[in-house]
Amino acid sequence: MDDFNDLYYFAAVIRHNGFSAASRAIGIEKTKLSRRVADLEKKLGVRLLHRSTRSISLTDAGERFYAQCINAVEGAQAAYDSMNSLRTEPAGIVRMSCPVVLAQNYLAPILPGYMASHPKVTVFIEATDRAVNLIEERFDMALVAAPEVDMYSDLVAQELGSARRILVASPNFLELHGHPNHPAELSHYKTIGRIADLQESQVRWHLTHATSPAVDAPISPSLISSDSRVQLEAAVYGIGIALLAEPIVSANVQSGALEHVLPEWSASAYIIHLVYPPPRGMLPSVRSLIDYLIFHLPAGIQERSV
Repeated sequence: MDDFNDLYYFAAVIRHNGFSAASRAIGIEKTKLSRRVADLEKKLGVRLLHRSTRSISLTDAGERFYAQCINAVEGAQAAYDSMNSLRTEPAGIVRMSCPVVLAQNYLAPILPGYMASHPKVTVFIEATDRAVNLIEERFDMALVAAPEVDMYSDLVAQELGSARRILVASPNFLELHGHPNHPAELSHYKTIGRIADLQESQVRWHLTHATSPAVDAPISPSLISSDSRVQLEAAVYGIGIALLAEPIVSANVQSGALEHVLPEWSASAYIIHLVYPPPRGMLPSVRSLIDYLIFHLPAGIQERSV
């Protein structure tokens, strides 16, 4: 850092045409400036300036050195200026991780509004169902849907809403096979399950009711998939009863492509959090997107409830 400061002091002396003027311009004592430039000449082993009582001028070596020195100083100043602009106006890249379902159902409808009002911000979204490490993978924030977020204990976790998993099936399927009256009857129906529902080689759905005891309903799925979209399309096609998150099925329920089965019963809700590092030193671009999502996402989550 001292070496760079010496370049800065030397460039200031040349730019302001003397030690006295440079001292006034940058707020460094004239004697200190003179000493630092002399130390720089000593390090380089060449004389950079011709000095007189009234003026200074560059030597040949000084001319060559100043041409390179000024590039370094101006480049550093430009770097500082760019950081200053980032601190005052939202600009630059914001990196975000989000489960695929949440990206499609929650982010897609509201992001255009943010982009329109923040034209200097570039939003990078990795839609993935894997758990990401925000710090190691250099994400600024992540949407997380899980019963709890203990793994993010060193980060800020802002709760935005919740999403239940509900039972759905196509009208044609229910017309052919009838409506179940209780979760215990689900074992007699074709179903569509998740790999995560496997418990000791048996697929079970843990379903709760507002006034009745919870039920661990065993099922024998015709299809097992970890992909929610695959399960949704299979349910719409009439393959069986599926247990899916409300935001995934709400549009199909509203259109009549799916029916809500056993509406009093549902699986435990996933809490949706926006997770991000502590805000100290946070750039305005990141802060602006966090504020936007905290304001708009809860309403979007509520709207997509069946």
